[in-house]
Amino acid sequence: MNFVTPTEAELATLRADPIVFEQELDVRPEVASSLETALGFRAGRAYWRSPGGHLFAIELGDFGRGRPSMAIVYAFWPRYEPRPIDDEAIDAELAPFLLWMAEVCQGLDPEDVKWNLGVTPTIRARAQRRP
Repeated sequence: MNFVTPTEAELATLRADPIVFEQELDVRPEVASSLETALGFRAGRAYWRSPGGHLFAIELGDFGRGRPSMAIVYAFWPRYEPRPIDDEAIDAELAPFLLWMAEVCQGLDPEDVKWNLGVTPTIRARAQRRP
């Protein structure tokens, strides 16, 4: 993963768009603990740049249960502009992070993540064809 530290000036020009939210991360303790170990914190935010250069972040929250209790993934877009990329492109931009997460987290299978990434475009196409 290409973890980065954005400048305050860069963040001031962007808005955080929550795109993935898991409020019960602690029901998968092996995943929660693995994320804490991989990221180096139980509560906080880590930023990364996608292959397309977009800024993303994962934020972990600790509700006092001994491991991260929730996680939010944010995409950062220009403050007053619509999303610069569509949902399919967001999936492609998130794929490296999701695969990294599956690699570092006990209880997640990278092959399952690859399979899900492979079928998502088909599911979206079917949904668009429905009246």
